[in-house]
Amino acid sequence: MKLKQIVAPAGACLLIAGAAPALPASAADWAVWKGQDEAAPRAIYTTGAETAGAVLTCDGKGLMSAMLSMEPASMPDLLQRNAPYARGTDANVTVGDHEPVQARFQYVPARKMLTTTSHAVAGRVFNAAVTGEPVTVETRHEGTAHADLPAPNDSFRAFAKTCMALREASRS
Repeated sequence: MKLKQIVAPAGACLLIAGAAPALPASAADWAVWKGQDEAAPRAIYTTGAETAGAVLTCDGKGLMSAMLSMEPASMPDLLQRNAPYARGTDANVTVGDHEPVQARFQYVPARKMLTTTSHAVAGRVFNAAVTGEPVTVETRHEGTAHADLPAPNDSFRAFAKTCMALREASRS
């Protein structure tokens, strides 16, 4: 399955968080999505199936989207599940001890995943990885997702550089 097929129906990119009980940090890392340029990726994901995962993407203007899983899973495997249905849900997003922010997400029941195309919310997830703080997304009906994201690595830094360059280019 190609990245475009995965993220296009959700409006570009997605964000993934963890399960209700805090999941321990593991050997998870950031990886470039298959088929992306390793030096200039526009989509990265957390590796490992022992913890909740995340996908971060940026569009042609450098605006990020995010996807968070609500259970431990391999992100590539999770995204291959047939998911014909998604519904909107309101949520509170908290990074570490900071004030929660209200946001709109799409919940994909077949994948047990929350997605957002809000650059501001995806930016909070991105910054949580940078600062090492946990991300919590509380929804009214779907439950609470909690993720301890891996620290930035070379793939993460290449993604950040790519998105920044795209944002700067779109302003000119």
